[in-house]
Amino acid sequence: MTKYVKPSTRYLSLLVFGAVCWYMLSAALDVPTRELQANTLSTLYATAALLVLAVVFCPLFRPSLQINRTDLLAAILFAGVTLARFCHAGPAGAVRYDELLQAAMLYAALRIIYTAERRTMTVLLMLLCGFGICEAWTGIRQIYGFACSNHSLFRVTGTFFNPGPYAGFVAVAGICGVACIVRRQNLAARVFRSWSVLRRQRPAVLILGVAPYLLGWGAAILAAVVLPSTMSRAGLIAAIAGCVALLLREFGFGRRLRRACRVNPLRTVLFSAIALLLLGGAATGAYFLKRPSADGRLLMWKIDARIMLRHPLCGVGPGNFAGAFGKEQAAYFAAKERPEKETQVAGCPESGFNEYLQFGAETGIGGFVLLLLMTGTALLNLIRRGNPLGYGLLAAAVFACFSYPWSVLPLRLLFVLLLAATQARPAVRIRKGRLITLVALLLTGCFAAWPGLYRRSELRVNASRQWNDVRIWVSAERYDYAAEDGGRYLNAMRWDFRFLYDYGYSLHKTGDYRRSNEILALGMQISSDPMFWNITGRNCEALGDFEAAERAYLHAHDMVPDRIYPLYLLAKLYFSTGQTAKARAAAGRVIAHRPKIESVQTREMQAELHELTNTPNNPDRSCDES
Repeated sequence: MTKYVKPSTRYLSLLVFGAVCWYMLSAALDVPTRELQANTLSTLYATAALLVLAVVFCPLFRPSLQINRTDLLAAILFAGVTLARFCHAGPAGAVRYDELLQAAMLYAALRIIYTAERRTMTVLLMLLCGFGICEAWTGIRQIYGFACSNHSLFRVTGTFFNPGPYAGFVAVAGICGVACIVRRQNLAARVFRSWSVLRRQRPAVLILGVAPYLLGWGAAILAAVVLPSTMSRAGLIAAIAGCVALLLREFGFGRRLRRACRVNPLRTVLFSAIALLLLGGAATGAYFLKRPSADGRLLMWKIDARIMLRHPLCGVGPGNFAGAFGKEQAAYFAAKERPEKETQVAGCPESGFNEYLQFGAETGIGGFVLLLLMTGTALLNLIRRGNPLGYGLLAAAVFACFSYPWSVLPLRLLFVLLLAATQARPAVRIRKGRLITLVALLLTGCFAAWPGLYRRSELRVNASRQWNDVRIWVSAERYDYAAEDGGRYLNAMRWDFRFLYDYGYSLHKTGDYRRSNEILALGMQISSDPMFWNITGRNCEALGDFEAAERAYLHAHDMVPDRIYPLYLLAKLYFSTGQTAKARAAAGRVIAHRPKIESVQTREMQAELHELTNTPNNPDRSCDES
């Protein structure tokens, strides 16, 4: 039984919880700086505040703490991530693990808070709808030119960098808004029936009962307006999935369908066939809307699955996905001739565009299965109970199948906020005394880990800020200054492949080829960009190791076959070493290549190789700097 607490104390606790969550989401949604990620520090402060609230809520409300299936799966999953982290070390492993550690702390704090005072979920729901309204309004202002986009190629991004994650956030907030409308329409109708009824209502009913209904209308309408303008198929699919779940659960469409099957099976089959045809038509339309992008996603998912199957036990380790992706894609294209549509859409992504497959690639098949089970159990529980947050979690889970939300701070926090709302029956019966001891140990561990987590994050943020000031020398082509200063930031910036490339390239330009290769090798572990291999090949060529240079250029070409720069460097290498037959073959492939997007650099490379090919007795040439 929950201890009786004065209403004023309850309202104060809800107010404090709402203020902390508002601070967390507003800091995360503030126009993020990709290089600095300074807003991460603010969210860490909010996480610590929620841990303190969890400590306060336990003796204040004396909740009947429970450990359900989702909690058990989350604990096992985090243990598996920890194992994978120490089995596979990598430059970016610490950063990825720290992100998951913050998520675990946040989940533990929220589970205690939600259990102690369930009305905190209503406060969170109001905040989500409110932030959804703000984000959607920002997008509408960007559509009509009253606000600037954060990306030069896209008109609508909200406070995000591109419309993909933005559409995911708006879709989740919009679905939560629709669920609020459906779940609270009866209460709102009673309250607004007459002025006399409205005056008799308690403030708690008006704030916690009616306010989510009104905010839900705002979030739903504005989300419906702005979502199509993002052209994000993942966001639209997530929103549609949430709406379908609402229809089936809240309006009884599932029961009606089962009843119709029993009464008139023929008519049911006919309508089901029509629905499947419409669904297939919509899926086909979504595919052909951006066909190259869709083909690229399919190829990425294939490579993601190959990585997971190649490393089934512990995966490649947290933070090592991009490097493993580049190597696996190179092996895929090097094995045999692949269809042209695959070679044309192959790229060098930083993420797998499917969080479940990427997580499986990083942690193994076990991590993949555990993540699906954890998300599935939480979804089933929340939707069965009619919790509006469950429909938002469904939209977020569907969106994660097509994008990279857990690599974006606000969406990662949003997923944890929704996941922790599960209220399933206890999976493990633990005596009250032992359970209290277990919770105390859990919170003590979180508080003990937080200072180290914050210190590491602060070090990375400060190093990034200082390197951004130094990086201007790279843009100004004063590589000697950048190479001199880069060494001071190496230990703190080993996780950033952009820094590793800039530093390695600066060393290449200053003639320190061996040191450049050492730095570039670190970047190869955490990036799928073939430029690391191109510069490594040029370093090897300068050192006289032509065989290593050839292997590097061929590997770079296999990583992204549609790019001709590695073949251009390879042809120049063959010309300079007198391998005329190989040189003409490589040059012929470059000259015959028809890129998807014409550029001045492509035409210049083709023209140069055309001249070399048609010139008899080509003199030895060194590899020119690009």
